Amino acid sequence: MKCAVIPINRSDFTFESSFSSIVRTYELFKPEKILILYADFNDVHLQKLKDLLDELKGKGIDIKCVKLTMESFEDFKKLIEEETKGCEKTYLVPTSGANIVAVYLTLLHSQIHPLVNYLFSFGSWIRYYYPFVPRSLENVLILGDKKPNTVNLDLNLDSYLDDTVFTRIIEMGAEKLNKKLSIENDDLYLKLKGKEILSTDHPNYNKTLKELSIIFDHAQNILTLSGAYDIIVDDKKIEDISYGRTLIIDTNLIYYGIHSHEIRDIVIPYCVHNEVLFNVNKKESFSDALFYVYDSLREKSRMIPSESTICDVAIPKIEPDLIRGSLVVTADKWAYERWKKLAISSYTDLKLAHLGKERKDYVNVSNVIFNLAAILCLMKTSEIEVCWKSNGCVKIDCKDGVKID
Repeated sequence: MKCAVIPINRSDFTFESSFSSIVRTYELFKPEKILILYADFNDVHLQKLKDLLDELKGKGIDIKCVKLTMESFEDFKKLIEEETKGCEKTYLVPTSGANIVAVYLTLLHSQIHPLVNYLFSFGSWIRYYYPFVPRSLENVLILGDKKPNTVNLDLNLDSYLDDTVFTRIIEMGAEKLNKKLSIENDDLYLKLKGKEILSTDHPNYNKTLKELSIIFDHAQNILTLSGAYDIIVDDKKIEDISYGRTLIIDTNLIYYGIHSHEIRDIVIPYCVHNEVLFNVNKKESFSDALFYVYDSLREKSRMIPSESTICDVAIPKIEPDLIRGSLVVTADKWAYERWKKLAISSYTDLKLAHLGKERKDYVNVSNVIFNLAAILCLMKTSEIEVCWKSNGCVKIDCKDGVKID
């Protein structure tokens, strides 16, 4: 009997890392028993995992959840030995565990058990988790055992799909693609009306723009919204300059694809909401797609009150105590120059942003591919496909509700 031990008590991204680790372990090794280790403060995450654990039980897997109370390595070792009696092979998965638990599992590995670590690619895929990201972004490192030759994802996890339309399209597409892939890694590409317009192995955004321009007037805006470019502030990427800080954004950062950058504390003034809604009222397909992108970002961000007018006027009038010490970024040079002369410049860090280089690494291009597919879908475009290079495609259609085939 094969078993797996998976702790769910790390300090950040606890649910996401736990979910990914459990699903990846299942599809790789098909263990007959999974031992979940959790602490008192992880009860909430255990409850969120209930549907997943029930699905695994439906596959005949014995799921055992044990609250951690041990104080020493010997206590921990005794617990694992007791719970894995009868297991011919026990996979130890420290990825979603706290540091001390990860150390203990590593010590156990040095004695007899295989150690399995999953390497998550956050960046532009921040807050997504497996199987709702391409498998190629969730690499596995196995010590003490061979990597399986084939992978099989056969779980129904629809209850975990996001409520926001834009994110849901991406999650559904990624999950369907993962079910088609029987290996660990492959390149991705995007097809529009039968033509390949972007791929991870040879990304060419000029080609993408050319193909988009044949159909759309807003080709550059569509590609920018998809997150194809760095956002630069003071000659640094916005992810770097905002690290560990609260970032207040102007509406133009939505158009720049800020949703696809790894920023953990984005705050959106209500004036941004009003400006996005105003554009939706123009009844243009791009504005509709922009709203859904914004809506997905709003669900993962904080909102602060502002006057119900344009942000050029409203942001400098936000209650100072709500934004004191924050990084406030706009791509509007006129607004930036005006704000520097106002009181807001004395209690916030005002910055001007501009677009930088194309983002061409595998992680970012894969994200652009899925973002573009979802944006084009929301613009009611037909014949959109996201494909593995050698393992099939999924069709993405939003004409009569979201359909992923």
